[in-house]
Amino acid sequence: MLSRRASRSIKAAVFSTAFLAAPQTVAHRWYPFWCCDDNDCRELVAANGETVIETEDGYRLWDGRFIGREHSRPSPDRHFHLCEEQTTRAIICFFAPQGQS
Repeated sequence: MLSRRASRSIKAAVFSTAFLAAPQTVAHRWYPFWCCDDNDCRELVAANGETVIETEDGYRLWDGRFIGREHSRPSPDRHFHLCEEQTTRAIICFFAPQGQS
């Protein structure tokens, strides 16, 4: 049987691991299941060159692709997110922060 001290240490380690992993997990729980799973969707990172330019009609991605405003969805975390088919890079869903312009 584990001592109280060892038991507390194990509980603390498990809690710490769960706490540190939680923000990443929770951040993507809002992706609609019909849109994609966590393997298809990601937050776009401007520091990696994944920039988005908002235009009157929609959004121009760093690679030249365009998403019409009518095909974008509101992003609950105020960041751009892209869901695309892994092999063809076809856009499944695009989430944009509201009220940026």
